[in-house]
Amino acid sequence: MIFLLSCLSGSLNPAAGSVEDLELSMDNMSFSESVIETAPLNPEFLEPEQSDSASPSSSDYGGVSGTGYTPSPVNLEGLSRPAGNFLLRASGAELPEAYDLRTEGWVTPIKSQGQSGSCWAFSSLASLESYILRTEGESRDFSENNMKNLVTKYYSDGFDLIADNGGNSFIAMAYLTRWSGPVNESADPFNETSIYSPADLPVQKHVQKVVVLPVRNNSLDNELIKRALIDYGAVFSTMCWNQVDYQDKNYSYIYTGSSSANHAITIVGWNDSFDRNRFNQVPAGNGAFIVKNSWGEKWGEEGYFYISYYDTKIGYGENAVFTSSDKDDFDYIYQYDPLGWINSIGYPDQFSVWGSNVFSSKRNEKLEAIGFYATNSNTAYEIYIYKNPTNGPLNSAKNFVAKESGTCSLPGYYTHVLNSSINLTSGEKFSVVIKFSNPSYPYLLAIEQQRANYSSKAQANSGESYTSKDGTSWQDLTMSGYSGTSLCIKAFTTVNEAPQADFSANATSWVSPLTVQFTDFSTGAFSWEWDFNGDGIIDSIARNPVYTYTSYGSYNISLNVSNRIGSDSESKTGYITITPLSFLSVNPAGNVTMYEGDRQEFNISTNHNATVNWYLNGTKKITEYGVKNTSYSNTTLSPGTYNVTVFATAGNEKVTRTWNLIILDWNPWDDLTSRSGENISTEELQEAIHVYKNGLPVPETGVELTDERLEELIRLWRESPSGR
Repeated sequence: MIFLLSCLSGSLNPAAGSVEDLELSMDNMSFSESVIETAPLNPEFLEPEQSDSASPSSSDYGGVSGTGYTPSPVNLEGLSRPAGNFLLRASGAELPEAYDLRTEGWVTPIKSQGQSGSCWAFSSLASLESYILRTEGESRDFSENNMKNLVTKYYSDGFDLIADNGGNSFIAMAYLTRWSGPVNESADPFNETSIYSPADLPVQKHVQKVVVLPVRNNSLDNELIKRALIDYGAVFSTMCWNQVDYQDKNYSYIYTGSSSANHAITIVGWNDSFDRNRFNQVPAGNGAFIVKNSWGEKWGEEGYFYISYYDTKIGYGENAVFTSSDKDDFDYIYQYDPLGWINSIGYPDQFSVWGSNVFSSKRNEKLEAIGFYATNSNTAYEIYIYKNPTNGPLNSAKNFVAKESGTCSLPGYYTHVLNSSINLTSGEKFSVVIKFSNPSYPYLLAIEQQRANYSSKAQANSGESYTSKDGTSWQDLTMSGYSGTSLCIKAFTTVNEAPQADFSANATSWVSPLTVQFTDFSTGAFSWEWDFNGDGIIDSIARNPVYTYTSYGSYNISLNVSNRIGSDSESKTGYITITPLSFLSVNPAGNVTMYEGDRQEFNISTNHNATVNWYLNGTKKITEYGVKNTSYSNTTLSPGTYNVTVFATAGNEKVTRTWNLIILDWNPWDDLTSRSGENISTEELQEAIHVYKNGLPVPETGVELTDERLEELIRLWRESPSGR
């Protein structure tokens, strides 16, 4: 189920309506004087190298493990505090003096990132795993390897990073909210040096909500983090690691400098009474966060340590909680922002803005929910759905088919589930229009944007994303000075018809063993059951499985697919055949005797594609790959006895055929014991011409004296003493 824990949603008008009915909040300024602008970027993103004299060097890490936090362009400074209650049961309750998710049983085991710069992946997934453990009682182990690799420059939807460049919570958000993950650790185990991961592994959960907590205002401004720990679970956060500030005896840490954050960790609790004298530097008061690290169980207090409330970096950067939903809530996602929230835009002269994405339905389906980012606390939104838009995101009648609203108390990524689903037909265009409003903040539209050395692969096309100041006059974002920029608005659908099963295989006939890659071409399917040998037993539930056949035979293949509406199956009789490699034909059937200059072609055909090598007297003459039919001939052999051999191999199997080839001398006028042509006299040549003109057989051989053979005799005579 989808829970919008910090967004209060409702329906303004469940019936269809007109855009003229919208209540517009507009300033008195002329629209022509206002241009949409981007929010200021994160200073640490612009100048990540800026630091004070206490900036930790690489040697300061003490060799314990890697770090890897890289600042995001999103500027979190000055975000508003939420108004009123915003979480669940902790909202109105008095906070305890100490709280530890470990004692609650709501943290998953410690892991190690090794020397890789992937702390951000470990921290974000630790938060997600903690949330699932707390809300569902299910212990999950997700793959940090898959996350750190699929967001790199080696993939089309990757950032301009390699795995060791590090990352942040917004990169983790992009990976999770586009449904690239999470995937199971067992499917893609962690390897600190790997750079590639499978991009089609089964996604275990859908992340439909990520709450971003505003930064702390001071050392004792910890209520948001504490309440998030109680209501959600572990919190992603950042710090500045400097080895000299770590107290190994007490597993305590305090950094009081101004360097940029360089490490992502996970807050799992707090202790207001943690003695300030247990830190290397004695802070102004007691109190510490309990922190889960990603440096293995042998580091710290079995992988944990304590960071003082008076640390100058923890809680002052990115703080986020990752939540999950059942992956079966929705079937398909429409989006233009695989890189997620890179920056925000808005009109500086007003605290409301309109944005829209236009999509085209790829099948008969139902629109169920809308995904978007709230860029600040206390953000109100109104959602309008239009069908068949023709003028930007609006249709000719300016009639919407749904109108709903809500409020997000905290920044982050949210999913609004529509009160009623909307039927869409294949190829039908629809638009999602959202008006965002905030009491004091203008940059309310989250955008994916090209930024050098960070998100240069961001792509955008005209006719996809639109912005408006008033909801009436719209501008195509790519034509407003924002090329390569898309709005971060997503749409989620479910199927409304049963699937149709279809599949193919990359190989259907060969020798044993045969490894076959099956590819699913079904439409509308969300579960798969494969029977690879016709025995009625399910052999795989993967979408595109691989299976190896080790025994000869003919195999029937069946695939059963299903979705929330129904199921369908496809069976192919005798689709896979495994037979030994053999010759289908061999020509000539036996040994060959022929005269010099004659042509004899040796031919074979096999039942499988094979690698074929032809040999003459043990010397390789021809190699062909992946052929079933092949031949060899040679017309330049001198008289003698030869051995012609062919080897055909497929997999581990090989077949061979050998012929004896005898070449006879057809020329009785040539003395084979002397230099070629030396003893051909003029009289012998005249005799040969007589034989040729009268169509007589060559004496002693009985062969025909052809044009070519007569020309050869003339050449030999000219080279002999008689012809000089």
